[in-house]
Amino acid sequence: MGRVSHPDFLNGELPVGPSAIAAEGETHTPQGKKNYVTPRALTIPEIHKIIEHYAEASERAITAGFDGVEIHGANGYLIDQFIRDGSNLRQDDYGGTLENRLRFLCEVTKAVCDKIGSDRVGVRLSPTSHYNSMNDSDPVGTFVRAAELLNDLNICYLHTLEALPGHMLATEGSRVTPHIRKVFKNVLITNGGYNLETGNKAINEGEGDAIAFGVPFLANSDLIYRFKHNAPLNAPDFATLYTSGIEGYTDYPIIGI
Repeated sequence: MGRVSHPDFLNGELPVGPSAIAAEGETHTPQGKKNYVTPRALTIPEIHKIIEHYAEASERAITAGFDGVEIHGANGYLIDQFIRDGSNLRQDDYGGTLENRLRFLCEVTKAVCDKIGSDRVGVRLSPTSHYNSMNDSDPVGTFVRAAELLNDLNICYLHTLEALPGHMLATEGSRVTPHIRKVFKNVLITNGGYNLETGNKAINEGEGDAIAFGVPFLANSDLIYRFKHNAPLNAPDFATLYTSGIEGYTDYPIIGI
């Protein structure tokens, strides 16, 4: 999680990040909502150890029976914090230039590919998302270059989160995914407020090779059946998305499998 963790989860220790820059806003802790704190900047030896941890985690996932792993380089978590110049002010091998800001992403991905095979590895990026108070001065340049470098590692797929207009995560400005589509050579998945109609349209127009669904699947465990039969969808109960218990988890009606 990088800087968006909290000392309450870390035995009182500071969270870490590429630079000592706090995220804006509040996080949920066992004691309730609290402001984000200023993280401690990671040392280079610590960065190298974290890269090893990603590889070890991927190996455990395969041992546990998973078909592959998706490296989470999105949504303002640690890899994303290294990528974007709004959160990475380092002036060493992992910051400063664009190539250096992308180094952590590439080294994590290479380590995971070396451990389990590139055909089992996907990467998720969120080029224009401001979630967790993220920003970048040149999202097109930054994330197109990221896609080019990921080509060199021959990963199975790249997954972009860029919400459609009207979605709660939508941002102003041009979407970066169409630019990524021009350079990324393997499977491209995109995500962010699609339904059956807009998802099919995006695939037919070549925007992506596949569409990922998150919230609709939470509210409709039979989503594929409903899409096949053009059936109405359960509306998600956003008040229960991050709570415990069956409400909003296993209590949505099912009409088919």
